[in-house]
Amino acid sequence: MNASADLHRRALPSTISAEIKSGTKAVFADSNARKQVLPDAEIRRLVDSAFAVDDTSDFGRLVLVMAATGARLSQVARIKVADVEVAPSRIMVPPSRKGWAAKRATPIAVPVGADVIARLQPALSGRRGHEPLLLHWHKKQIGPAEWEGVDRRPWASASAAVRHWAAARDIAAVPADTVMLCLRHSSIVRALSASVPVRLVAALHDTSVQMIEAH
Repeated sequence: MNASADLHRRALPSTISAEIKSGTKAVFADSNARKQVLPDAEIRRLVDSAFAVDDTSDFGRLVLVMAATGARLSQVARIKVADVEVAPSRIMVPPSRKGWAAKRATPIAVPVGADVIARLQPALSGRRGHEPLLLHWHKKQIGPAEWEGVDRRPWASASAAVRHWAAARDIAAVPADTVMLCLRHSSIVRALSASVPVRLVAALHDTSVQMIEAH
């Protein structure tokens, strides 16, 4: 690819080298993430560690919901308080906004354990149904090593959780290259291992049978 770019450099934009580097890096990163499937014991350690590294429990709840539902962070960030249905013990997960899923607005009913509902109770109590379920403090730097909370916001991207994830990963003693997407892939494999029909696994994880079979 780089050789082809060199050959046709005059006809290509000046940023082509950087774009190739970035694009291939993303492909390799995604490929690596797909291989990261952790056993249940390690997932539980990651969840517990996520609560341990953040005294607000904001990050712990994020990892808990991602692990319990197998949803992408972009979906989890859009879950509302009312989407947590306590009695039937399930979470209504918003569908992805990309690809074929973008055409349907019906939330996905994902069953979760009573322990998950219990750990989410502090984020449910006294709050309105339309509010985002998972929030965290957005901070600004007010000194060389001093930060101040400005307001609470939904998780916009995984980059907002990099520091907490690294700390939780260390405490849980999982491989240093383990990424948050492992929670999703581990959830998919866990369901398949439990003999859940592949079509149902695909529906619960907002993906296609073809995508699951390809990986």
